[in-house]
Amino acid sequence: MFLRKVTRPSPAGPVDYLYLVKGFRQAGTVRQRIVANLGRADLLAPHLDALLRLLRPYLDEPVGALREVHAPQALTYGPVLVARSLWEQLGLPAILDRHCGPDVTERAFVLAAHRLLHPGSEHALAWWLQDSYVTDRQGRRVLPQWEAHGRVRVGAAQLQRWYRTLDRVLAAKPRIEEDVYLQLRDLFGLQVDLVFYDLTSTYFAGTGPEGFARHGHSRDGHPRDRQVLVGVVMASGWPIASYVFAGHRADGTTVQEVVEDVRTRFVVQRIVWVADRGMVSADTLEVLSAGADRYLVGLPRRRNPKAQALLRDSVHAAWQALPEGGQVAEVRRPDDPARYVVVHSPERLAYEREMRRLSMRRCRDDLRKLQQAVERGRLKAPEKIGARASTILHAHHGYRYFTWALTPAGAFRFWVDRATLRAERRVEGTYLLQTNEPALEPVQVVAAYKDLQRVERAFRYLKDVLAVRPIYHQTEPRVRGHLFIAHLALLLGIALEKALRRAGLDLSLETALEALRPVRLVTLELEGQQHRVLTKPGPHAQAVLKAVGLRHLAAPEPRSEIA
Repeated sequence: MFLRKVTRPSPAGPVDYLYLVKGFRQAGTVRQRIVANLGRADLLAPHLDALLRLLRPYLDEPVGALREVHAPQALTYGPVLVARSLWEQLGLPAILDRHCGPDVTERAFVLAAHRLLHPGSEHALAWWLQDSYVTDRQGRRVLPQWEAHGRVRVGAAQLQRWYRTLDRVLAAKPRIEEDVYLQLRDLFGLQVDLVFYDLTSTYFAGTGPEGFARHGHSRDGHPRDRQVLVGVVMASGWPIASYVFAGHRADGTTVQEVVEDVRTRFVVQRIVWVADRGMVSADTLEVLSAGADRYLVGLPRRRNPKAQALLRDSVHAAWQALPEGGQVAEVRRPDDPARYVVVHSPERLAYEREMRRLSMRRCRDDLRKLQQAVERGRLKAPEKIGARASTILHAHHGYRYFTWALTPAGAFRFWVDRATLRAERRVEGTYLLQTNEPALEPVQVVAAYKDLQRVERAFRYLKDVLAVRPIYHQTEPRVRGHLFIAHLALLLGIALEKALRRAGLDLSLETALEALRPVRLVTLELEGQQHRVLTKPGPHAQAVLKAVGLRHLAAPEPRSEIA
């Protein structure tokens, strides 16, 4: 018996099959009979070596073609193929060619695809290239360069080319954003009547650039690490501009700079700016409503007398049902031209009520432990007792529910503060919006504000899916370049997500990328020749490929390689 390869046509291109064949003589003629159909070579590739070890004792020809059959290489291909397709569909090659040149464009694609598909530092990029089939527009595979200086690491020349790519792309960032905006407007009918702006923070490994990486309010839970602020402006679910600010800036102080930049660089007429409650101040609202523009912002609920008054007045307002559940009412205040919208959400009420009960339980347990420590004499100094109580109350938002005191005898006592608890229960399940846009009905105001979740989802992509934290660069231009590459990767991620929605697929970005990873390009050495085959996409991968317009896959022809 021996192994034979047979190539058969298919709608997706030629497919190689392996057969176990036995030779025999019949009427003086040598004939062959198929003993077993082993299946597609691409599917067998990961198990080929083990299969050959099992078959070899039973084969008549252990020497020859069979001994030479093995799979020397299997490279991840599906995610890179989709990223390249989206990159081209968005017109990014032509845009970057115009402003940066073809060589920079190709390296920028590699950086952005790596950030989307297997995020890590530029050093980790080389390992990703080693395991993935990444090509330029001419089909030439991009390979890492390695150097051995005590340990194997990325070649300095290649690393510097990647760093210089960050510099070149950053220098063209304003023009690239403007051209991408025009491209999105033409391709997808991008509307800029509602513009969403929000901020997040990301921290550094190390000190970061002096004067730029600063300590500030950390949204990452890393208050001891220096950080920068990252702002994104989105329209119709697409990121059209991104900004990086020093880490100590207050959210509201960034608004004027961003608003003026958007009005200057983009072709817009009249905008309704939608922002979260962290942006709200009198100065911010004045900036957002300059000229013909309008605003729609969230209002802080706690420690806000205006919010408490609006909640009290909403009891007598006319309520409307929301399509997704809950109620909304508009409340007007005397001598105040702004419109206020109060929203009651049953889903939010259940969530916040459960969180309050959990926080109260944890805080009460910790306060009891403190009380026992004081009773047993383990903690005596009043200033230490006060510091410990303050830490407990802030760790679990306990200051919303509890208060405490030391008796003249030095005993520690705590109790539920009924007044603050009532105020907390009053705001549970509600949120308040403020706008000066007269054309929006209350239900439309709520729908517009909920679209701000797209920006928040984009930040989750930036931080989690694209893993922009921590940042390792130690100069300000490189930090900005690194984050703009993340912006381009975010653009690809949102393009994929929108393609999935258009195709009616209820898959997250992470799930879609995970489904594509088993699509690998396998090199087989069979009968003294090399053959390239693609592993068969699974059902989810087939659906994702179809959603982005890739219906018929074929293994790419081998070309030259570049670094």
